[in-house]
Amino acid sequence: MTDADIGGAEVVVETMGRSLLPGDEAELAVLMGRGSMSERLEKAFARVHYLDFAPSSRDLPGMVRALERVRRRFQPDVIHSHLFHADLVTVLLPASGAAKVSTIHTQGFSKADHILTRLISRAVGLLSFRFDAVVPTGEACLRFGESYRYRRLSVPIDNTAPIPPENTYNPRSTMLLSLARWHPVKGHSVLLEAFRRLLETHPDWTLACVGPGASEGNPDAVQAVKTAGLQDSLDDGRVQLRGPTENVSVVLREAGALVISSLYGETFPVVGVEANASGVPVIATRVGECGQFVASPAHLVPPGDAGALADALRNFADLSTLERTGLSKVVRTRAENEFSPGTAAHKYRDVYQKALARKGTR
Repeated sequence: MTDADIGGAEVVVETMGRSLLPGDEAELAVLMGRGSMSERLEKAFARVHYLDFAPSSRDLPGMVRALERVRRRFQPDVIHSHLFHADLVTVLLPASGAAKVSTIHTQGFSKADHILTRLISRAVGLLSFRFDAVVPTGEACLRFGESYRYRRLSVPIDNTAPIPPENTYNPRSTMLLSLARWHPVKGHSVLLEAFRRLLETHPDWTLACVGPGASEGNPDAVQAVKTAGLQDSLDDGRVQLRGPTENVSVVLREAGALVISSLYGETFPVVGVEANASGVPVIATRVGECGQFVASPAHLVPPGDAGALADALRNFADLSTLERTGLSKVVRTRAENEFSPGTAAHKYRDVYQKALARKGTR
C-alpha cells in the first residue's frame, strides 16, 4: 500500500492481516516510510517492508524495482494492492506466477483532489487488464470502476474493521463525533454550520472533530470554525478540534453519535464500520454506501445540505436514552452479521482463488 498513516484503507489492511485463515502467511510492503499506524501494522503482518520513498517522489521505476525485490524474496501467491499509487506500482511489476488483485477505495474525485492522484487513477484504470481481479468496496465504487474502464471487476466486498467484544455505547452521551481528515471531501464546513444551528435549541451538546488536520494547529480548520460563528464554542469546549488519534475505539466510547458529513467520494467508509461495531449510531450524508450505517431514515440526509443535517442532529438529540439504546443494538447487530473480519476474509479468499485459477489459464 502507499503509506502507513491512519486511514480507512490502512485499517482494512490491518484488519485483514489479523484475520488470515489457517495456513496463510502475509507480508506488507509500504511505498513510503514508517507512519502513525506502523506499530499496529507490524503486529498484524509477519513482516512489513518500508520502501522509504518520499511522498513527493516521482521515481516510479525505482518503486517498481524495490517492490520487485520484496516479491522475489517473499514469493507470494497473491499480490494485493490498496490505493492508487500502490496500484500503479503493482500493475507495472514484471510478470510472475503471483496473481495481482486491487481494491478500489473511492467513488469519485473533485478539483480539490490532487491532479496527480486523478491522473494516476486514470492510468491504473487503463492498465487494469494486468490485474487478475479488481474489488470495489460498494456499488458506488463499482460504478466508479466502470466509468474509469477498470477490467475484471468483481462483486463488491464491504470494508471491515475489528468488532469489540462488548457494546460499550453510552446513550446519555451528548457528544457528536466527526472522525475524518480535514479535506473538502469530508464536509466539515457543512457540519459546523449544522452544529451551530443545533446549539440554538440544544446548547449542552458538543462536537469533537478528530482526524489529521482537524486541529487548532491548522489555520484552515480554525477559520472554518470562525466562519460558522462558533469561535465562542471553540473557546468553551463545545467545539473541539482534537487532531488525529491512534485509538479510535477510545474516542468512540465517548460519542453519542458519529456524523459522516462527506460531500462526495466516499465508498464504504471504515469509520462507519468502526462506529457500528462499537454500537455507536450514525448520522450520515447520502454518499456512496454511507446509508448502510444508519439505523433511522431520519438520520440520512443529502450531501452539502446544512439545514437537513441540522434537522437530523436535532432529531437524534431529542431521542430518549431508551431510543438511542435501541439504535445502538441495531447497528451493533448489523456489524456482527455483515461487517465482521471473518466474513471479509472468506470473501477475499474466494477472489484470490478465482484470480489464481484465471492466472493459471493464461
